[in-house]
Amino acid sequence: MIIKEKLAVLPMGYCINLIKIRGRQYCITASEDRDGEMLLIDTQTKNVQKVAGLAGGVMSVLPIPEREGEFLAIQRFYPVFDSKEAEIVHCRLERLEGEVLPASVRTVAKLPYVHRIALTGSPGARKLVAATLCQSKEYTDDWSQPGAVYEYCLNENLEVLDRKVLLEGIHKNHGMFQYQKANGTYVLVSGTEGVWAIDAQGGTRKLCGEPVSDLCMFDVDGDDRDEMVCITPFHGDTLKVLKKSGDGWDTLTEEKLDFGHAVWCGLCGGTPVILACSRGGERNTVLYRPFWNGGRLNMDSIHVDLDVGASNILVQQQGDAVVLYAANHGRNETARYTIQL
Repeated sequence: MIIKEKLAVLPMGYCINLIKIRGRQYCITASEDRDGEMLLIDTQTKNVQKVAGLAGGVMSVLPIPEREGEFLAIQRFYPVFDSKEAEIVHCRLERLEGEVLPASVRTVAKLPYVHRIALTGSPGARKLVAATLCQSKEYTDDWSQPGAVYEYCLNENLEVLDRKVLLEGIHKNHGMFQYQKANGTYVLVSGTEGVWAIDAQGGTRKLCGEPVSDLCMFDVDGDDRDEMVCITPFHGDTLKVLKKSGDGWDTLTEEKLDFGHAVWCGLCGGTPVILACSRGGERNTVLYRPFWNGGRLNMDSIHVDLDVGASNILVQQQGDAVVLYAANHGRNETARYTIQL
């Protein structure tokens, strides 16, 4: 069973997340367009409010758990890759009443072509991991200058105390995934040259050399070891499930995509499932159910929605169902799907 709810109209919707304010859960989503809108949607009442103060071109919105109504965002990253003025900003909602909610917006760091961010550390001693798509561009398809991954140490006011470069020489960085393991929390970043894990101390370790666009880690095959579920290559045409084997990674199974742009893996009713979104071709969002047959991992597929071109998704597990929030760029909408198998 799949139930779709259209939550809002949002031209060129790109990023999406969930934020808690005054004990209520809201969906927060924004457009990549110049002067594009940001919306705050009550997930219970579905009331929609506009957030004013940002400049559009929002690639990421990242709630700060310990600071109610506050979040980090990337803004001024405009289509197509017009992002010399991109920056990371700290935003605070001044109030929750009214159709338009003013936000105070302060620049944390100006970082050209910054495309993905993650927040680590503890309250009062946060670290911000930021990855750039490239260093610079002479024209849209110029990929000659690779990007880098930076770590910013922040004080209790989320002001930068120090910055260091963690990784250099990564072309077409697109993936970032925060990964919890028994021995700590890691930030995974990916690009043409492969995937790296960044630990809490800023140490880096290369995991694989596969060209990866977006990724997540999950135990797909039920052997208590997490596989890498990824889109390859950049904005790629293939969904792969990779399994660690000796010094390398084996492909357990793969499926075709078209301009793959978002991926998630988790449990739905106790069964591992993968959600993958294509922004090209038929622009479908598809749910895959892995299963073993004759010693090979195969995947059944179910179309969650057609011709929507989701740019990013946020997924919650609720009992026997998963709830999918999607920035459907190709349909200019924000939608919610309740999926129960």
